[in-house]
Amino acid sequence: MMDTFASSGTAAAAGPRFQNQLPSDVTFTPDRGFTIECPVWGQPTPQITWLTSKERLGSSAAGSGIWNPVESSSTSAPSTATSTATTNNLITLSPNGSLTLHTFRPEQFRPDVHAATYRCLAANFIGRILSTPVRVRAVILPPFEVNVENPRVRRGSTAVFRCSVPDSVRDYVTVTSWIQDNRYDIFLTSSQDGRHVMLANGDLHVLSARQGDENHLYHCRVLVQPNGQTMTSSTAGRIILSQETMTKMAPVIVESVNRIRVWRGQDAVLPCVFHGYPPPKVKWYKSQTIQYGNLLLPLVASAATQEHRGGVLGLGRHRLVGGTLLIASVVAEDQGRYICSVNNSMGLVESRTELVFRDKLQVRIVESSNVVVVAAAASAAQHIQVVDAETSVTITCHFSGSPRPVVSWLKDGQRYLVGNSGRVSSSSGDDGYTDMVQLSISSVQREDEGIYQCLASNDEGDWAQASAQLAIGAFPPHLKETFSRQVVHPGSSVSLKCLASGTPLPHFTWTLDGFPLSPVSERYFLGQQQQTGHDDLVVAHLNITHVRVEDGGNYKCVAENRVGRVEHSANLHIYGAPYVRRMSTVVGVGGKRLELPCPVAGYPIEAITWEKDGRRLPLNGRQRLQFNGSLTIDPLDKSSDAGLYSCEARGQNGLSARQSLQLNILAGPRITPFGMPSRNVMVNSRVQVSCVIEEGDPPFHIRWYRDDKPLVHHHHHLSSSSASSPSQHRPANPVGVASLSSTDPPIRLGPLGAIANGLRLTDFNSYSSILTIDQVTVNHGGNYSCRAENAAGTAVHSTLLHVSVPPFWVNQQPPADTVQTVSGHSVELKCHVHGVPTPQVIWSFTRDKTADKYTTLFANTNRTLLANQSLVISPVDVSDAGYYQCEASNGVGNNINALMALQVHAPPEVHLNQDYMAVRRGSLTGTVLKCSIRGDPPLNIHWRKDSVPLDPTQSRVVTRAQPATGSHPSSSLHPTLLTSELSVTNAAVADEGLYECAASNMHGEDSDAVFLQVQDVPQPPLDVRVASAAGRRIQLEWKPPAADGGNPLQEFIIFYQSSGGDVRQERIMASQFSGSIGNLQPATVYQVYMTASNALGQSQPSLGLTVTTDEEAPEGPPLQVGASSVHARGFTLSWAPPAHQLQHGIIQSYLVTIDSGRMLNRTVLPSSSNEYTMAGLRPNTNYHAYVQAVNNQGSGPASPSVSVKTSEAPPEEPPLNVACVSLNSQSLQITWQPPPADYRNGLLRGYRIFYEPLSELLYLSSPDQSDLQTGSSQTTTELTVFLSGLQKFANYSIQVLAFTGAGDGVKSQPLTCTTEEDIPEMPTRLKIVQSGPDSLTISWLPHPRPTSRVTHFTVYSKEIERGQDVNPQKWTAANSGPSAGRLEIRNLRPRRAVFYFQAAAVSSQAGEGPRSSTVSFTFNPTNKIVAAVVSIGSGYLVARGSRLILPCTALGDTPLQISWLQDGRQLSDWLNLNPLKLGEQIQQPWIQQRPHDPDDPDDPVDENATAGLIQVLTNGSLSIGQLSHNGGGNYTCQARNRHGQDQVDYWLTVVTPPPAPQLRFAASNWSSVTLQWASGSPSTDQSNRTRVSAARHYVIKYRPREAARWAQIVLPATWRSVPVGDLNCGTEYEFVLVASSRVGNSSSSNVVTAKTKGSPPEYLAADARDSDLTLTPTSCTVDLVRWQDRGCPIQQFIFRFRLATDSAGEWIIAGAESPPQQTFLLAGLIPGRDYAVRVTALNAAGSAQRDYSVRTPPLVDSHSKSDVHGGSLAPLFSDPRVAVPMAVSSLAIVLTIVTLLLRYRYRSGTDYLRPDSHPQTVGNANVRTYADGGDTPEDGNSSTLSACQKRPPPMDCSGRLSDYAPEQVSPYAVFPSLTSSGGKSQFSSSRRMKTFVVDGTKDSLSVEMSNYAPPAPSMIRRMHQQQAEEEPMYDYIAPCATASGPNPSGPNPSGRSNKLTSNPQSVFVPIIPARSTWNQQQQMYRQQHGPNQSSPHYHGDWNNQETLALSQRL
Repeated sequence: MMDTFASSGTAAAAGPRFQNQLPSDVTFTPDRGFTIECPVWGQPTPQITWLTSKERLGSSAAGSGIWNPVESSSTSAPSTATSTATTNNLITLSPNGSLTLHTFRPEQFRPDVHAATYRCLAANFIGRILSTPVRVRAVILPPFEVNVENPRVRRGSTAVFRCSVPDSVRDYVTVTSWIQDNRYDIFLTSSQDGRHVMLANGDLHVLSARQGDENHLYHCRVLVQPNGQTMTSSTAGRIILSQETMTKMAPVIVESVNRIRVWRGQDAVLPCVFHGYPPPKVKWYKSQTIQYGNLLLPLVASAATQEHRGGVLGLGRHRLVGGTLLIASVVAEDQGRYICSVNNSMGLVESRTELVFRDKLQVRIVESSNVVVVAAAASAAQHIQVVDAETSVTITCHFSGSPRPVVSWLKDGQRYLVGNSGRVSSSSGDDGYTDMVQLSISSVQREDEGIYQCLASNDEGDWAQASAQLAIGAFPPHLKETFSRQVVHPGSSVSLKCLASGTPLPHFTWTLDGFPLSPVSERYFLGQQQQTGHDDLVVAHLNITHVRVEDGGNYKCVAENRVGRVEHSANLHIYGAPYVRRMSTVVGVGGKRLELPCPVAGYPIEAITWEKDGRRLPLNGRQRLQFNGSLTIDPLDKSSDAGLYSCEARGQNGLSARQSLQLNILAGPRITPFGMPSRNVMVNSRVQVSCVIEEGDPPFHIRWYRDDKPLVHHHHHLSSSSASSPSQHRPANPVGVASLSSTDPPIRLGPLGAIANGLRLTDFNSYSSILTIDQVTVNHGGNYSCRAENAAGTAVHSTLLHVSVPPFWVNQQPPADTVQTVSGHSVELKCHVHGVPTPQVIWSFTRDKTADKYTTLFANTNRTLLANQSLVISPVDVSDAGYYQCEASNGVGNNINALMALQVHAPPEVHLNQDYMAVRRGSLTGTVLKCSIRGDPPLNIHWRKDSVPLDPTQSRVVTRAQPATGSHPSSSLHPTLLTSELSVTNAAVADEGLYECAASNMHGEDSDAVFLQVQDVPQPPLDVRVASAAGRRIQLEWKPPAADGGNPLQEFIIFYQSSGGDVRQERIMASQFSGSIGNLQPATVYQVYMTASNALGQSQPSLGLTVTTDEEAPEGPPLQVGASSVHARGFTLSWAPPAHQLQHGIIQSYLVTIDSGRMLNRTVLPSSSNEYTMAGLRPNTNYHAYVQAVNNQGSGPASPSVSVKTSEAPPEEPPLNVACVSLNSQSLQITWQPPPADYRNGLLRGYRIFYEPLSELLYLSSPDQSDLQTGSSQTTTELTVFLSGLQKFANYSIQVLAFTGAGDGVKSQPLTCTTEEDIPEMPTRLKIVQSGPDSLTISWLPHPRPTSRVTHFTVYSKEIERGQDVNPQKWTAANSGPSAGRLEIRNLRPRRAVFYFQAAAVSSQAGEGPRSSTVSFTFNPTNKIVAAVVSIGSGYLVARGSRLILPCTALGDTPLQISWLQDGRQLSDWLNLNPLKLGEQIQQPWIQQRPHDPDDPDDPVDENATAGLIQVLTNGSLSIGQLSHNGGGNYTCQARNRHGQDQVDYWLTVVTPPPAPQLRFAASNWSSVTLQWASGSPSTDQSNRTRVSAARHYVIKYRPREAARWAQIVLPATWRSVPVGDLNCGTEYEFVLVASSRVGNSSSSNVVTAKTKGSPPEYLAADARDSDLTLTPTSCTVDLVRWQDRGCPIQQFIFRFRLATDSAGEWIIAGAESPPQQTFLLAGLIPGRDYAVRVTALNAAGSAQRDYSVRTPPLVDSHSKSDVHGGSLAPLFSDPRVAVPMAVSSLAIVLTIVTLLLRYRYRSGTDYLRPDSHPQTVGNANVRTYADGGDTPEDGNSSTLSACQKRPPPMDCSGRLSDYAPEQVSPYAVFPSLTSSGGKSQFSSSRRMKTFVVDGTKDSLSVEMSNYAPPAPSMIRRMHQQQAEEEPMYDYIAPCATASGPNPSGPNPSGRSNKLTSNPQSVFVPIIPARSTWNQQQQMYRQQHGPNQSSPHYHGDWNNQETLALSQRL
C-alpha cells in the first residue's frame, strides 16, 4: 500500500502543520508593540492568512464565529476579502507569516485592532489548518502608585499586608516579592522558614505578631506585565499592634479564600488567618474520596511535628505555618476541598477552601491501527495517515489538562459536523491514563481527504490543538466505460471494451455465462493496458474476429484490485440454432438459496426448460424459472434437491440443445445441547463438558469461548487420530483463586490439547471437543460457548458456570496483627475479603485480649464501616485502643477471622489552669502559672513569652516539672501526667505578655497559653477628634487608650467648659469609642478633653480640643417691627435685631416678607440694615409684612406681622376700547370701557376726555388769533360723552383717562376722529387790480379753516349802470395749479365801468358755499398800467427754524420794480421784474417746518441760531432759509413803476420750543434715583413777534459718570418727578432733562449728579484665633463668610495665588466663586511651601481684596518622595494628580456648556443671537487667566468667568422676545420657576433667596427701586391669568447683560436694545417662563403714549434659593 501511495505522487506533498503552539494571550503596551509568529510547516510551503474577530470566544467556539481577514499596511489582501479593521499602519503581515502590531499613540487605539482575537490560517493544495485563538490586548497604563496598607492586629495573631494598586491596572500587576526594612527579600516559596509567608495572591502574612514588629517597614515589589517594568511601593506598611484587653473571645477567621487555582508543580498556599483568645488551635482536613467512601482526613495540626505523622495524607508535602497550609509541588490528587478548623475554649469555627488543580492543556493524535503512516519529510513531525477507500478509519485524539476541556473537530479549518452524513461519528472515553475522543469515518470517500484538527478548550481560556492528514491510499475500481448488448450474424467481428479507474490499477478478467475465459485462446483475444495520459485508468478489450453461434452468451468483465471489484455484463446474441455449453458439478449448502444458470447460445431462443431426474421443473414452490432461463431453488434441501439436472433450449426452427449437471448439497453443523452442573460448583472441584456435532458434513472447525472471549487464538483442523500432548499446568492457588479476570488476555491453547489457567481442551474426534476444568477457581465462573463451523455454516451453544467461593483474604494477606496510630488522627483497620457470594463482615472489640466476649461494633460518629469491609476510626482517641476482630462469612465453607491490636499513642496535651491572669504593677506577691501536660513519654517541656523562649536563668522566672499523682506511664490508656510551674515576682510592665507552656514528644506537640496582664490605670484616649459639631451638640470620636492598664475600661469621661462657664462632664460606656455632649449653646467656644477610667482609677487627660459649636438659625424674631411713610406704592418697614442670646450666630441678613394674599414678596437685606423701604406695591391693597433674621444656618422665626394698607393711586392702565363716532360736522360721540380692575388702584371717581384739533399748518388769519392751545377736556362719570361745537371737517385727537381720588390715571392711546364735511366757508379777502388795458385780475384768500374738500372757486361779477345791475357773469377758477387763488378777466369793453365781484368755494360733497362780501372796482381803460401787487397779506405762526417763501406777485407796466422791507427796514434793493416773463407764481406763503423728531432729545433747536439766507426770488417772492428767534414781525413787499406803486404786508409770529426745565435730585436707593423738576419760565413778548409752544412730554437722559452713551426715559408732560430705576448699586450717575413740544425740543436742563446707595464689598476682620484658611499639604480652603456686601450683592469672588518668593511674578487665577458658595478649594499646592493668596470680591459698586500669606504643611510620611526645586510652579502642573483633574474638569465644563446651549437652542426653536462682545477686565492687566473669551477656569463651581456670548435671549413660543429683553437681565440675576397649582400661581420654594434685578422699560411711574427687585407686571398678570391660559412653560438659559449702565448700542424705535453685551460677572440663569404678554403690553402702551414710549416697569421679589443653587452647580 505504501508503494501505491507513493506512486500517486502524494508522498512528496504534506499539508500544513503547526510546529509550536501559539500563545493564548498577548498583552503589550503602545510603546513596545508585539509580533506574533505563525510556526507552520508544509510541502509546498503553506500560504498564511491572519483572521480576526471581535467576538469573545467561549470554550465551545471552536471554529464558529465571524472571522475576517486582517489587512496589512504593507501587504494587500485579496480583492475578494472583506476586512473589518482599517489598520492605518497599525498592523504589518511579514512574508514569513508573522503578524506585527506596531507601536502607536494612545489616541490611535482601535478596539478592533488592539483588543481583538487573531488566528493564523495556513493552507496549501493539500488542505488548511487553523491555529488556536490569540487574544491580543494593548494596555494603555495610566500613571499609578503602589501602596501598602497598615494592618492592625492583636499580639500573637497574624498580620496581613496587601499591595494596593488601582483597579484599572490590577489585572496587569503581579506581586513578585516583599522587602523588609529595605534589606531582606521575601519571595513566594513553601519551604521558607521563619514567620513571613508570601501567598500566591501576593499577600504577605507575618505570623505571631509581637512587640517590636511595629518597628519593621515592608515594601512590596511588583511586576507590570505589559511592559516588564518593576516597581516598588511608594509607601511602606508597618504593623499596628492593638492594645486591646485579652478578653476571652471565640475564634474568628479573618482571612481565607474560597477557591484557589494552582498549576501542576507549583506550591499551594491556603491561608487561614484567625483571631481569638485563648490562642486557638488549628487543624486542617481534606475531604478525600477513598475506596467506597468519603472521609475528612486530617492533614497537619498546630500541635503536630514534621515526624511521626502516621496516617496523614500527603505527609511529606504539607506544612503548617501559623494557620496557613502550604502544599509543595501540587499534583492532581491534591485537588479537592480543604477544611481549616480553628477552636479554643470559647468555640470552633471552620473555613473551606476549594483547591482547583490546573494542568497544561495537551492534545495529541494517535494513528489508527488500520492505516499506513507515511513520513512526509525528515524535518517534519507530520505523518500522513493513508487509508483505503470504502474502508473505515478512526482518528483518536488524546487530551489531558485541568479543567477538563471541550473537544471539537475541524477539517481544513472548518468546523466538522459529526453525525450528519451517517458515515461520521464521534465517541469519547479513556484509556486509563488520558481522556480521548475518537472520530470514526466509515466507507471513506475521496472528499474525506484533508487535514483534521482536534481542538480543545476549557473555561479558563486555554486552547490546544493537534492535527493529522488523512490521505486515501487505494480506491476500488470504478467502471468508466462498458459494452452493451449486441445481436450479430455468424462470421462477424465483435469487440467488447471495459474502461475502469482505481488505485492500485485494477486487473480485468472476463467470463462467459459465468465461466472464466482463458487469456490465451485461438478463438478470441483478451488484452488490457493503461490509458494514455491517465495514471489511474485501465482499458480492457475482448475481440472475436469471426464469431460462431457457440460464441453467444452472457459476457462479463470484472475489474478488481486489492480493495474492491466491479463488474459489468451484457448478452451477445448470434443468429443460429440453440447451443448449450457443458456444465460442471455444482455444490450447494442446505438451507441456502441456489441459482443454476443455463449457458445457452444461438438466436433467437423461444424457450428454456429444466428437468430433474426426467421430471420437468418446477415441482414445488421452492423451485422457480427465471426470465433469463436460470433455475432458482430457495431453500436447498439435501434429501430432495440433490441429483442430476438438465437444461434444454429450443429455437424457432424447432431445433433444441440440452446439457446436464450434478447438484451436490452439503449440511451445516448442529451441536448436541450440553450444560454445566445446575448447582453452584465449589472451588477446587472438577468440571467437564463435551461439545458434540450431531449433524453436518465434515470437515468441522470447533472453538471454545468464555464470556465471548476466545480460549483459542489460532484454529486447527482436528481429527479423531489426534493425540493429546502433555498438559502444562500453573501451580495451583492455595485458596483456589486463579489470576484470570475479565481483563486478562485470551487463553492460548495448543493444537491438540493444552491446559492454561486451569482449563484443558481435548479434541476427542473430528466432530467432538471436551472442556475440562481440573480444579475450579473463583475466576473460572462465566459463560462458556462452543462454536462449530464447516463449509455450510456455523453452530453455537452456550452454558453458564457458577462457582461458589468461601471467604478468603484478598492477595492472601490477612490483616496486620498490630496497628499503631496517634490520638486525633484517622486509622483504617483493613479486612479485605473475597468470596462468592460476597461475604458479610462483623467487627467486634475488646480491651482485654483474654476476654471471653467481644462487643459487636456498629457505625457511629467516629466509626465508619466501608463497603470494602474496612473499619475507619476518625478521629482516634486513646479510649479506642484495644483489640478488634473482623469475621467474614458467606455460607460457603468456613468463616475466616482476624484479630488486630490497635495501639493509640498520645501526643502531648497541655492545659493551663486559666487563660488570663492579672497582677498589679510592682506587686511583690509572686504569680504562679501552672501547666498540666499529659502524653506519652518522653516529654520535652518549655515556656515561651510572646513566642520567644524564656531564659530559665532569670531570677524572677522559675520553672519546674514534676510527675503528677496518679499517672500510669506504662499504659497507653493512661499517658504520663506532668506539671510545670512558672513564677513571676515584682511584676513590671515588660512582664506583660502571652505565656505559652509547650510540650512535645515523638508523636506530636501541643501548647497552651495564658495572658499575664500587669494592671495599672489606663492611658488617656488617643486621637480624640470632633466627628461632627452642631449648634447644640458636639460628636466626638476617639481611639481606645494605648493600654488599658491591664484592667477592663469602665468608662470614658468627657469634660467640657465654655468661656466663663462651669466644667461639666459626660460619661460614656467603655465599649463605645464615640460620644456626644448636648444641651450646648450654638456659636459658642468650648474647651473639651477626655479621660479613661478602670477599676484602678482615671487616666491622665487627653489633649485638649477647642470646639466652636455651629451656628443655628436664630431662635428669636427681630424686635420693634413697625411701618411708616405709607404711600400708594410702598411703605418703610423698620425693626431692631433679635435678642443677642437668641441670635445663635452672626446675623448675615434680614429676610423681609410682604404678603398681599396673592403675591408673596421676599427681599434679603444686609445685616447692617434696620429698615427697608418697600416700593412697587399695589395701591389700595392690604399687605402683611414681617421680618426674619438670617444667619449662616438659615432664617429664624418671623416677627409679629404688621398690617399696612397702601393708599389709592391713579389708575395704571387707560380705559379700554376707546372708540368714536362722528355725529355731524361739529359733534362726536366718544365711548370706552373702564380700565382692568387690577390696575384701577382705587375707586374710580370719573373719566376725563381730552381732545384737540390737529392742524398741520400753523396759520392765523390775524395776529391775535391762537391755535397753540393743547386742546379741551371734559369730565364725566359715564362711559360715553358727546363733544359738540367742534370745528367742521377737522381731525381731532381723542384721549381718555380714568381718575381716582389720588389723581389722574394713564391716558389712552391717541385716537384720531374726523368731523363730517359741511358747505365750504367763503373766501376771507378779495383784491382786484387792473392788469391790462382790457383786463382785471381778481385774487382771494381761502378760508383758514376748510370745512370740506374744495374742488374749485366760482367768481361772480356784474356792472352797475344807471343804478341797475347789468351784464352779470360767472367764472370758474381752479383750486390748484399756477393760477390757483386768482382769476384774470380779459377783453373788457374799453369804457369806464364799475364792477362788483364776489367769490364762493365749491366742494363735490356739499356743493357751493356762501359768497364772499362784494368788492367793487372801477375800470378805466388806459395804457398806463400802475404797478399793483396781486398777493394778499395776512398773519402766520411759524416754528423757529422753518423755511418759508412769502409771495409778492406784481403787475404793471415795465419797468416794474419790487422791494422787501421788515418792520420798515429794507431787506433788498429794488428788483426789476418783467411780468410777461415771470415764472411760476405763488399766491399764498410757502412754509416748510424744520425736520425734527420731537422724541429725540439730542435734536434741540438752537435758540441762538442766526437766520438763514434771505433772498428775493426772480418771481418777486421772499425766501427765508431758516427762521430765527428774531425773525418775527411785519414783512412788506412794495412794487412800483413810473405810474405808481402798491404793497402787501405779512405778519410773522415765531413759535419757539419750551424753555429748559430745572432738574434737581430728590432721593436715592440701592437701585434707583428719584428726580424732580420744574418747567422753564417763558419770556414774555408784548409785540407778538414770538410765542412759546407747550411741552408735550419730557425726556430724561442718564448714564454712569464714566460712560459715554446715554439711556433715556420718555415721561408725560404732566409729571414733575420720577424714580429712575434699574441702576447699578453704589454707582454715580449723571441726569439731564429735555422738554419736547410739537415744534422741537428744549435745550438740556442742568446736569444732576447722584449716586445710588451701596458700597464695595468689605471684609470684617475676625478674632485672631479664627482663621479663614484651612490648610493641607496640597490645598488651601478659603472661608468667605466674613465678606459683607454693604448693600450691593457680591457678584463674584476671584482667587489668585503665587509663590511668596516670587513677589514680582504674575498672579495666577485659580478660579472664581459666586454666592451662595461660602468656601473655595485652592488645590494643587506643593507641600511645605510659602504662598501668597489674594481674594478679590466684586459687586456693582466696586471691588475689595484681601491678601493672605500661607505655608502648606509638609507631608507626614517620611517615605514620601516629593521633590521641591527652586521657586518655579512647574511641579504644580507637571504633577499628573493636578494636571489630569484640571484638564478633565475643564473638558467637562466645556462639554456641559455646549450641551446646555445645544439643548436650549433646539427647545427655543430659534437660532442663537450672537451679541457683540465687550469683555471687561477685572484686576491687574498682568494677571494670567486660564481661559480667554469664554473659557471657564478649572473650578467646576465657577461659571462667572465665562464671556457668555452665545446664550439665547428669552423667547416665547412664537419666537418673539419674551418679557425680559436681553439688556433687562441683571448680571447677578436668578429666576425661580413659576408653577401652577389649582389655577393659582405659586413659587417653587419658600427658602432663603439671593438677589435678582429685572430691568423694565424706562418710564416714570413713581416707584422706589429696591436693591432686590420684583418681576415685571406682565408676568404678575400672567400669574393671575394662568387658569385661563394653557400655554406651555419653556426653560432656557438667560443671556448675560452688561451691568455698567445703558445699552451701548443706543436707543431704537422700540425702546429696547437689539444687542447683547457680555458680562464677566454674570452667572447662568435657568428656568425663566417665556410668554409674549410683555410685547403686547408694550404695544398697547405705545398706542396710548406715542410710538416711542415704553410702558412703566414694576418690581417684586421672587424666592429663588433653589434656582440660584442650580445656577451655581451649572
